[in-house]
Amino acid sequence: MAKLEHLFSPLKVGSLRLKNRIVLLPMALYADNGYPYGRQTKFLLERARGGAGVVCMPLNLLPKGFEITGSMTCDISEDVYIKPLKELIARVHDCGAPVVGQLITLMFWRRDAGSALEVVGPSEVALRPKAHKPRALTVEEIHLFSSQYAEAAQRAREAGFDAVEIMGGIGGTISRFMSPIANRRTDDYGGSFENRMRFPLEIMEKCRAAAGRDYTFLWRYSGHECVDGGYGVEEACEIGRALEKSGSGWLNLQVGWHDTTVPLVTKEVPQGHFVYIAEKIKNSVNIPVVTGYRITDPEMADRIIAGGQADLIGMARALISDPELPNKAEAGRFHAINRCICCCRCLDQGLAQHKPVEVCSVNARMGDEILTDIQPASRAKKILVIGGGAAGMEAARVAALRGHRVTLWEKSNRLGGLLHYAKTPSGKWEIGYLIDYLGNQLKELKVDVVLNREADSSSIINEGADAVILATGSKPCIPRIPGIDRAGVITAMELLSGEKKAGGKVVVIGGGSIGCEIAEMLASEGKRVTVLEMLSKIGLDIGPTERFIMVSSLREKGVALQVNAEATGISAAGVEAVCDGSDRLFEADTVIIATGMQPANDLSTALAGKLPEAYSIGDCVEAKRIGEAVKDAYRVALRL
Repeated sequence: MAKLEHLFSPLKVGSLRLKNRIVLLPMALYADNGYPYGRQTKFLLERARGGAGVVCMPLNLLPKGFEITGSMTCDISEDVYIKPLKELIARVHDCGAPVVGQLITLMFWRRDAGSALEVVGPSEVALRPKAHKPRALTVEEIHLFSSQYAEAAQRAREAGFDAVEIMGGIGGTISRFMSPIANRRTDDYGGSFENRMRFPLEIMEKCRAAAGRDYTFLWRYSGHECVDGGYGVEEACEIGRALEKSGSGWLNLQVGWHDTTVPLVTKEVPQGHFVYIAEKIKNSVNIPVVTGYRITDPEMADRIIAGGQADLIGMARALISDPELPNKAEAGRFHAINRCICCCRCLDQGLAQHKPVEVCSVNARMGDEILTDIQPASRAKKILVIGGGAAGMEAARVAALRGHRVTLWEKSNRLGGLLHYAKTPSGKWEIGYLIDYLGNQLKELKVDVVLNREADSSSIINEGADAVILATGSKPCIPRIPGIDRAGVITAMELLSGEKKAGGKVVVIGGGSIGCEIAEMLASEGKRVTVLEMLSKIGLDIGPTERFIMVSSLREKGVALQVNAEATGISAAGVEAVCDGSDRLFEADTVIIATGMQPANDLSTALAGKLPEAYSIGDCVEAKRIGEAVKDAYRVALRL
């Protein structure tokens, strides 16, 4: 059992005394009309109890309203918010973690309660053609802006926050003042490095004057802007030295902007890829440096600190997936960690769609923490679960945790179901974490797992279980296209399982996520690939965090993308299709059917009304994504 001595060593940051080096990064999630009630409190308390060394939370400082993150962000713009924040902080302290309040503005600002929110910045510069072009702030407005920070910092100290962090990265207003690409001003707030740093340093000075010079202030900013014309690591080091001199207790590093087209946190980015930025900046300052972005493995985190590349590890998705990751890692229970699989569902919801995170693909309680504590069952039942995919394993896990006697039948020789196919395309190997976690949980909970056991209605009835959970998954949806039964036509599942191979010239029918992933994989192997999609866009079921990366990758790899295309026939020559009203032939020696999945619900139909207590969950009810199937299973197991 590896002991993570470096990750779990204490550290002093300003006046903060941290028991370990794990930072729960600030996330705008569940504030109740600006107040930290309900789900927001539960979310933070669970991560504090789970062992995070410090808990950070974002705070809106704009008068009478919210930023782009809306009511998901707790508010500190008025004194009325101080008391509820003080109550929350006291509860987090009782769980053993200090609390940092992050003062955040992105590109929106309002002068006062009666003003409208505006997109503002140092200059009228938009990096993307369709992006909002900000209005340039006047000097008087810049002074007012920094005064709002100072007032918020004073309230934060009164509320009991152990420190305040100022967010100056990822293309927000402060970030744009620091940036040579966004700041085109010719007055004292633009041009030279000294002038571009004037606004953030004035904010820092006003905050310290208002809240006290003995109070701990921290900074978060981008260690590399990852935009053409923006600053790189060398200037980020210079920024770090200036922030250190201003009194910052740490440098918490982000990477890029929201406008960045470089992948930052998706599966294409290797674990720990951006640590080199932290190492460079750490070597140029004398205060602790926090690194994050694609660090979910606690053993990797320990090596980063041991190697002197950073002092602390910032985690967001890793602690969404498993609030108890720190405690489990410190105890050496790595097999029990429910690891992030880098699906980006949380980012799609919180950042791209600006709504609370309701679905995590591996943590069914995310967003439901208040209502879904696992309680012992009033009576232990004999439970039979049919199907060892994500939904079946999760249902078995939760049922066993509640004290039921659980047996799981799986018709194949391994657990995991369709997850094995889902992890096959390039970059999706982390889905294997979920298979391993659930499998380990079933062993630990002594669930009776029977492999190579195909169920039928008679065997299920004869088992005599008190309750049966059917999690039989889904199967490929095969469209009615003339010639679909020809040789050389295969399903996506047949390809991903290795049962059948593709030739050198491939047409993929279906341009959703499965079709895109298969096309990308085959193109990487040097095959000539065409994707036919009936809808007007490719990959519409891919989340916004990843879709632009996937479409760009397909184009870079030479995949031909044909939208508004309805396949009308398959012949030896290829696929015949109607495209925008015209008949076309797309040559192929292999045709792959990737038109989605449909429920495999034969057992559900056969057993209807024949069992004392039965539930169908996951894909056998409706073809779903992993997160919805896991949440479905969790909720059903709570009802047993």
